[in-house]
Amino acid sequence: MAGKVLIVDDEPQVCSILSDMLVSLGYQVSVAGKGGDAISRVALEAPDLMLLDLNLPDMDGLEVLREMRKSSSTMPVVLISGSLSVPDTVEAMKLGAIHCLSKPLRYKELEQCIGEAISGVVLQREIICNGLPKCPIVVASQAMKRVTDDIHKVSLSSASTVLILGETGTGKEVVARYLHHLSRRSKGNFVAVNCAAIPENLIESELFGHERGAFTDAKAHRRGLFEEAHGGTLFLDEIGELPLGLQAKLLRVLQERVIRPVGSNRDIPVDVRIVAATNVDLARAVREGKVREDIYYRLMVIPLYVPPIRERKDDIVPLVEFFLKEFGKEFSVPVRPLTEENKAILKAYAWPGNVRELRNCVERTVLLGLDSVRPIPGLAPVPADRAVTPSTPGSSARPDRVLLELDDTSLECAERTLIMQVMARVYGNKNQAAALLGINRTTLYRKLTAMGVECDGEVIANGN
Repeated sequence: MAGKVLIVDDEPQVCSILSDMLVSLGYQVSVAGKGGDAISRVALEAPDLMLLDLNLPDMDGLEVLREMRKSSSTMPVVLISGSLSVPDTVEAMKLGAIHCLSKPLRYKELEQCIGEAISGVVLQREIICNGLPKCPIVVASQAMKRVTDDIHKVSLSSASTVLILGETGTGKEVVARYLHHLSRRSKGNFVAVNCAAIPENLIESELFGHERGAFTDAKAHRRGLFEEAHGGTLFLDEIGELPLGLQAKLLRVLQERVIRPVGSNRDIPVDVRIVAATNVDLARAVREGKVREDIYYRLMVIPLYVPPIRERKDDIVPLVEFFLKEFGKEFSVPVRPLTEENKAILKAYAWPGNVRELRNCVERTVLLGLDSVRPIPGLAPVPADRAVTPSTPGSSARPDRVLLELDDTSLECAERTLIMQVMARVYGNKNQAAALLGINRTTLYRKLTAMGVECDGEVIANGN
């Protein structure tokens, strides 16, 4: 399946040309001529990518993008316009647009741009539907051996509800995927949903589906995530953020294994294993009235605790070596093995952001290595309550002192790539970008000016 593209443009001729092109390339295409229609179609059709014109009759493309991000934060958007200004480009980047293209559009450029974006979306969907872990569970420490032993035991049951506990960034979703992969449900879908990321007025429809006419713009029947996960696993991340009203309806599903779509008067049986996850103290949330007591006990059938990485330091080096291979391949950069000093420094750091922080550090290291062979500067200081004494004399506990020897390539291009990637990740905030890059604000200004990038207020964007 090539993917679904929503074209949003008020010029019928442009829509017709783009539709013919995309259909010939194997994409499914739908068209909207107004911003309001586009927002409705995103909610109802869940396209894989949006081609969004900046100038629309009812609202401009940036307003559409801003509104759409409230309910669809990850869908790729390509902004197109006959007159793209620097401020528009800046704002589009802040809102997460992956490309800004000027009219007249060039066929090959557009084909490549859409192809790269869609392939990533489709690949992610295929991974989810196949139930395969996105990254391995590294089992070097005794703590993780206990976790994987429990996962193997729990996988023998295909129905028991599982609650995965642990700090942010410890890999709770990876554990859920691994459990699904080992279970008899592995041939079914693994469907993941972040309960905190979906607006409260949409989450019931997302989970249970809706009937045509159930609410404004509900123009067709839509299957919910429970139905999508039928025969497989539904992963409810940040379950503590689920609204209380929805908790009662989830309790009914856990008890009776049926759902009722919004606007329907009939129940639909579902065969789904529910795996939930949270980084908060649910018992405390129950006492504070944020989580129902009955749903708490229903979820706590089989609790699995994923320890923070500071409690399983033997996993750090194997994880770093895996991520080095991953990013070395992705960026086509040859990397050399870690030295013993590198390993000692990595294991001495507390990693308050857990595996997620570790992965980000390796990615940044590989990118910086394209520039020159020197320590990575500028990650956030270690919180005082998590500072750890280095295990080797004279070494620093900070991972930004790790020195990975990488072959040198185009320095200017690599520096520009790194700076712009960091700028995109912090939505143009100069203070945050300078801190992450380990340089002061003035140096960042100078480098951006040399790259031909304009600076305006608190936002910086690529002027090209």
